[in-house]
Amino acid sequence: MTKTKTIVLVIVAIVFIAAAVVVKLVFFPFVKDTWFTMNTRGLRQVPAGLVIVRPTHFPGSTRKGVFYDYTQRNSRRMMGRDVTFKDLMAVAYSQPAALVALPSDPPKNNFDFLVTAPGNQQQLLQNAIRKKLGYTAQMEMRDADVLALKVEDPDSPGLKISPDSEKPNADVKNGRLYFTHQRLAMITGGLEQMLQTPVVDKTDSTNFYDFSLPWDAQMQQALQNHTLDQATGEKILADWGLGLEPDTASLEMLVVKKAN
Repeated sequence: MTKTKTIVLVIVAIVFIAAAVVVKLVFFPFVKDTWFTMNTRGLRQVPAGLVIVRPTHFPGSTRKGVFYDYTQRNSRRMMGRDVTFKDLMAVAYSQPAALVALPSDPPKNNFDFLVTAPGNQQQLLQNAIRKKLGYTAQMEMRDADVLALKVEDPDSPGLKISPDSEKPNADVKNGRLYFTHQRLAMITGGLEQMLQTPVVDKTDSTNFYDFSLPWDAQMQQALQNHTLDQATGEKILADWGLGLEPDTASLEMLVVKKAN
């Protein structure tokens, strides 16, 4: 082999190595675990221009969930820490997790994600999920198993009709979280988040109500992490004179599929 050919081969090899390094940096950026601090100050310190989806580095963490910083119009950011695949898809497509229909063999592990790039952040996250995990989703009408919210005790003192003069409010006082002038639709949305199951309002009520529930750090964490046990949830509803019954309904669901 001539000296010239040897030099050419070395140059080619260097080019390929450099290209490989560039590809690695582009598709597998160095990610610091400290970027996943769930507070506004920490999220603002993450470098701009990132779209990251990875298997979680925080399995079993007590600090998990989704966090947003939308306070700065031109620098909106969002992150997820130790979230389920269902929650990841729900965030990416702006749908409640209860309305996400997973395939028969979804990923079992949890994920971390970061979006600090400008633009349509949901679309950026969708693209990253498609490239990294191989899944996409679309809205479809489906017959689904649901829980129906019904009145079991119309005279319950825990659910009081709110007068028109009151304004919507939520306030913590003396170990309870008080809701003022709220429709029952607010309850169904909260139940969906806790139970990860579609909940439909079959109370036939159009009134506004005042109601409350026990509130402490443990309850707050259980609600945020979707870990409230069924017995506690049923007791809260019973205090309001309400209950849940299994039912079926035709709903528009976010159907997750393998990408082509």
